[in-house]
Amino acid sequence: MTELGGTVLEQMWLGSPTPHRVRCAEGHETTTRPNSVQRGKGICRYCAGQTWDAFYVVRDPDTNTVKFGITSGDPRPRLRTHAADGLTDVIRLHTDMPGTAAPDLERRIINALRDAGETPVRGREYYPARVLATVLDIADGALRA
Repeated sequence: MTELGGTVLEQMWLGSPTPHRVRCAEGHETTTRPNSVQRGKGICRYCAGQTWDAFYVVRDPDTNTVKFGITSGDPRPRLRTHAADGLTDVIRLHTDMPGTAAPDLERRIINALRDAGETPVRGREYYPARVLATVLDIADGALRA
């Protein structure tokens, strides 16, 4: 981290795959996984153009699968990618979210679903449609706050 001009802001080591709070050489405070830094992905999502300021929920009406996620800037390219994969229904889309609001919301939803005993049907953020109400409740509550 020091070689890249960064400072770790965590008080203790959380493990290589766990996000750690850091400050980059430009002064941005963000989180990064040490194993990602080791793979050459850098330490700062802002400097890399990954602001992750948009949150979305999409659904595949044929398989009744729901996916939520985050992206940076204009969400249309990401939504087109999902639409090509059958996730054509855009249920929620929030853009220009401040700071870490979008990744924090995504983590909050993943943790709540895990705590409820729900497991992804694919990847990390693809779930059966039965979780949609929970996802929307958490997202809408966070966005009202």
